Amino acid sequence: MRSVANLRPSSEKSGRHLRAVPDDAQSALWDSRELDRLARLRQLAIETGAPADALRLIDTAATAGEAIDLLTDAGFMPTETESGEGLLSWFAPLLEPDCDELEAEICGSEFVAELRRAAPPNLDVADVLRDIIEGFGAHPRPEALAMMRVLSAIGPEHLRVMAASAAAQMKRLGLSDPAWTAGIGVPTFGRCFGYTDVYGEQRSIVITFRYGPKTHAIIVLIDYLLGGGIKDCYVADYTESLRAEYQKIGHDPEVVFSDLDAAQARAILAEALSREPCPVEPDQIDDVESYIDLLRARVAVLPVASAPAQPAKAKPASGATAKAAASRRAAGPKNVHRVKMTLRGAKPPIWRRFEVRSDITLGRLHKVIQTGFDWQDYHLHAFETADGRYGIPDPDDELDTRSDAHKKLSAVADWPGDRIRYTYDFGDNWELDIVVEAVLPGEPGVRYPRCTGGRRAAPPEDSGGVWGYAEMLNVLANPDHQEHESMLMWLGIETAADYDPERFDFDLVNMDLSYMSRVLVKS
Repeated sequence: MRSVANLRPSSEKSGRHLRAVPDDAQSALWDSRELDRLARLRQLAIETGAPADALRLIDTAATAGEAIDLLTDAGFMPTETESGEGLLSWFAPLLEPDCDELEAEICGSEFVAELRRAAPPNLDVADVLRDIIEGFGAHPRPEALAMMRVLSAIGPEHLRVMAASAAAQMKRLGLSDPAWTAGIGVPTFGRCFGYTDVYGEQRSIVITFRYGPKTHAIIVLIDYLLGGGIKDCYVADYTESLRAEYQKIGHDPEVVFSDLDAAQARAILAEALSREPCPVEPDQIDDVESYIDLLRARVAVLPVASAPAQPAKAKPASGATAKAAASRRAAGPKNVHRVKMTLRGAKPPIWRRFEVRSDITLGRLHKVIQTGFDWQDYHLHAFETADGRYGIPDPDDELDTRSDAHKKLSAVADWPGDRIRYTYDFGDNWELDIVVEAVLPGEPGVRYPRCTGGRRAAPPEDSGGVWGYAEMLNVLANPDHQEHESMLMWLGIETAADYDPERFDFDLVNMDLSYMSRVLVKS
């Protein structure tokens, strides 16, 4: 187990030694695979800053193995014993009496990270780990057995069986496992939760788990603007204050907090792990290098979504069973969806919050949107949902838009956290992110739909999209602008003060909604 990364200058002078290549090395010399190994060894020496004398020694060798022996004899590389002892010093904390499952996992994850940091870009760390596993399998030590147990839980997936086999071999030779090995890699999972911004640009997820009585968390940040990979991940001790902090962040109008079941968290994180990591800040880079292997292992053992059960004849439910079933039932005709609609790309944010019947059609929801954003329904619109695209059908439409006249909101977004996209005016391209915040029972005597909040005036019709609207505000704010007067005329106002972009009156919106509002539950 020798590492060219440990090449160091020799204190002794070294000259170039011209030597004949032995006959028994001729076949290896001409073996293309051996030549490739020797070339990679030389490149690795260059990339790790090896001195010129070390490169000259490599040039005199016929094989990579001979080159390593020459470098070791000259003091440019540690001996096999020195390399082994250096690695074992990494594993020593695993034998401490107070070491537990999580500490062992972190030790292993940081060890793999250190190998990754030290390795040149063209060196696969998995190959180095394979050599380490093979080497210690033949030279058992208690520290090595402990690390084999860790690697069998959080190492690269294709090497876990190999590490487990090496550990089993050491056990047969009389070594004993540390106490923590019985439970490593199989924690008990707790709740999962997180938040996402309404623009779908970033998402944070917390997975809680425990070994014994203490609860821990892996905190993950995903950045969809940077490709959808892991931007940050780290381990923390879990307390309820962490969840409270996330819920507080969710009060921001641009952020949505939500609970996730384990299968949802697994699906989201597995997709992110399939993409290139995208850390930016130095601490993020360090965190991702140190903990991404542990994150992969944790996600791999999260529960998966169970397969749908085969249909069976239902028996009438009663009592507590009926109440439990009702709590899981999809939103019904007496329920209300609380939805938040945010204009995508608007800075500062422009949003509205509505409560609508859960069985409202998308066609009527379109009318609610038009009223809430003070638009005039002059243009086409469409809803993008997981179930397809809905709006006004057109035989020439290549996007296969289906009618929204009868499709219910509850059929395309039935649970808190579900989201759909609404686009209005395919020229200006106003896009609303619609997020279901809650599904609630209708209140007696209350008329739905109703607006319960919002911020800032919506852009006027035909103002050119979010960029055109921003330019409109700039023109209004500058009386010397050459288009200032024509903008006043276009808006039908006398002075710029007559248009207030901060103004929003939800009482006025509710008055305008009154023509379509109805009492859902009688008093």
